[in-house]
Formats: sequence, C-alpha cells, structure tokens
Amino acid sequence: MKELAELKSLLTLLSSLPFKPPGCQEVKVVAAVGETVQLHPKTWPPSWVTVNWILIVGSQTYWILRHDQNRTSANPLLPFADRVSFHPGNLSLQINSVTEKESGLYTMDLMLGDGSGITNNFRLFVLDRVQQPNIKASTSQECGWCYLTLSCLVPKADRVTYSWSQGASSSPAPEDHWLQQHQADLQVEITKSDNTTFYHCNVSNAISWGMATIDVKMLCNYTNCQEVKVVAAVGETFTDLLDPQTR
Repeated sequence: MKELAELKSLLTLLSSLPFKPPGCQEVKVVAAVGETVQLHPKTWPPSWVTVNWILIVGSQTYWILRHDQNRTSANPLLPFADRVSFHPGNLSLQINSVTEKESGLYTMDLMLGDGSGITNNFRLFVLDRVQQPNIKASTSQECGWCYLTLSCLVPKADRVTYSWSQGASSSPAPEDHWLQQHQADLQVEITKSDNTTFYHCNVSNAISWGMATIDVKMLCNYTNCQEVKVVAAVGETFTDLLDPQTR
C-alpha cells in the first residue's frame, strides 16, 4: 500500500509539470532481442535537481522512474519493471533482455535548479535477428524458355530489406550481377544456353542478415515448341488444311 501511495503521488507530481513535446532531435538506438540496452545523454549540466524517464509507445505514455539527489522511485506497474535499472553516475537508463515490446520513444526530462528543464529523446528499435531465408520456386515452360517466380521466405520478416544477385556459382562472387529488385518475389526468364542460373537472396535488417541460394537450371526442362508438318497442293488454302471437315 505504501508503494502504491508513493506511485500515485509521483504521478500527480508529473502531471503537474509543464508539458514539453518531444524535440526534433532523437538519438536512434537499435538493439537485438535479448540484448542489454543503456540509454544515456552525452552531456548534462551539474545543476540538475531531478530526472524523470518516460516511455512513449504510440498513444500510450508510461512513467518509468524518477531520481533526485537522494533516491530513485520506480514504477512497479511497468511491464518490464524487473529489467530496468538507473545509473545516477551518468543518468542512464538500463534495460536488460530487451524485447520488441520495449521499442518506442524514451524521454529523459532533467529539472534544473532554476526551474528550467532539458529533454533528451532516444528512439529505441528492438529487432529480431534475421533467420535463415528459404527460396521457393514455381516454373512454367514455353518454346525453349523457362519462366520462374522466386519467392524469398524468412520467418518474422519485419523491417527487413531484400536484395537479389545472379551468378554462375553457388557462392556469391564479385562478378555477380546485382538485380534491381528489392522485393521478396523475383520474376526470371532463362533459356538452356544461360549459364548464370544461380540466384542469391539476401535478407537484412539493421542488426543482422541471412542469405539463400537456388540453382534454377535443374528446375527447367526447356520444352521445345511443337511443330505440325503440313503438306499442301498449289492453290489449296491453309484453313482447309487445318480443318479437313470443311472441304
């Protein structure tokens, strides 16, 4: 009950502070799921009196903690309260074993002795590492041409970028041709004489990448066009020969 009463009083105090919208400048921080993140300002004035850390996710605002010269008061109702700590030495906020749910705008409000304030904003992106991609192919054949649709599949494809290259080996090489296609699907047309039939799909995000390779040559049988032998006498019409019943 005592902690709940302290929390209510702190929330009342925070609501009475003048509202300061987040500034234009944000420090972008990218982390992998499970890592430890530490958010801290580069500099701060020695005349600070209190510091408040707040998290904004969409339309929701979460108070994290408040620290003055004597003590730290944290929000026990914060979903990740057991993984948050504060370092008074550099005013930093530390989050252990971060998850994607902790992505958002972290605001550090410093109250100075003269009543003015300073705000620092940190935009945290928590991403999963890219898992091993897989290429799925569908084919159709016509007159010596092989038409393929290659789909680069990766689990949890969030905030990822695709790139494709084409080469003559199962391993990427400097001489490979980079394709101007940055989507998961790729349309391909090849003939039997083509020798650059290895396609590499690279999937990446800000913290990791993965690659898959497929040789499409084995998927194509290069069906030839069917030929119909037609013998006609001088003066006959082509339509009559196509349909003898009309003669």
